[in-house]
Amino acid sequence: MRLALNLLLAAATLLVSHGAAAQAWPNKPIRWILGYPPGGGTEFIARTVLNGLSERLGQPIVIENRPGAGAIIGAEVAAKSAPDGYTIFMADNSTFVLHLGVYPKLPYDPLRDFIPVGTIVRGYMMLVTSSETRAKTVQELIADIRSQPGKLNNASNGIGTVHHLALEVLKQRTGIDIVNIPFKGTAAVAQEVISGRVTTGFLDLSAARGHLAGGKLRALAVASRTRLAELPGVPTFAESGIDMEVFFWQGIAVPANTPRDIVNRLSAALQDTLRTPEVNKRLADAGLEIVPTTPDQMAQLVRSDQAFWVPLVRSLNIKVE
Repeated sequence: MRLALNLLLAAATLLVSHGAAAQAWPNKPIRWILGYPPGGGTEFIARTVLNGLSERLGQPIVIENRPGAGAIIGAEVAAKSAPDGYTIFMADNSTFVLHLGVYPKLPYDPLRDFIPVGTIVRGYMMLVTSSETRAKTVQELIADIRSQPGKLNNASNGIGTVHHLALEVLKQRTGIDIVNIPFKGTAAVAQEVISGRVTTGFLDLSAARGHLAGGKLRALAVASRTRLAELPGVPTFAESGIDMEVFFWQGIAVPANTPRDIVNRLSAALQDTLRTPEVNKRLADAGLEIVPTTPDQMAQLVRSDQAFWVPLVRSLNIKVE
């Protein structure tokens, strides 16, 4: 009887202390892990919402770049962090969806080792080349690739990322033979394409915008159903005779077992930040569609994307050991 009472008291104490800790959150800086190097589209998105999120939570948020292996390194670090609300992770459909079809085994499970907090944006992939490239259209580029099968290269920000899968979908739809070379992040992809060391790359507008405006990159087509308002002169792939729509989404997740009230407070702060005119405008100007969601809505998005993409990715037979 006394043992049972002691166990009950211990459990009650644990619950009270757990609740008190959650109520006190946050009382120190929060780290935001990005699975990609500095300077790319992911960091642009994070830094766009960082100040507003920090103000609403009352604590600094420090970005920590952990690039490598298509953001798997960063995801693993985040998944193994303490579930106390002081580590958040920039989740995307590469780490939470596409990798499940590419890698035979991951060091984390997206919905077992993380709790989704909320999505931030969606952005469409566009095919870019150097402004010095002869091809001015997708069909001209395809003709060049077909004339040199296996000789031209494409830069992506990692095997199994949405940028890589956009290329694989293009190859599947057109039958072209072009070699993918993975790099660490979209900033590196842009530089490789600009230099001419590789022929093509898939980037989103937030990562390519400055290079397009500066005349260093040329966008041949965007993988959306309609043209982007920011680039009205760039046709869709459908207009170029290729049926493909490929986009990424990014959002925030926290380690599993993070207290639910912390998850809800973080989600509310994120949604409030995305509603502010300055944040809304900056993301929209970069060609990103703002898609704030609740934790449950983000979890449902992950599940539905997994159901669609994982079988498709496996059918493309892309494997990383």
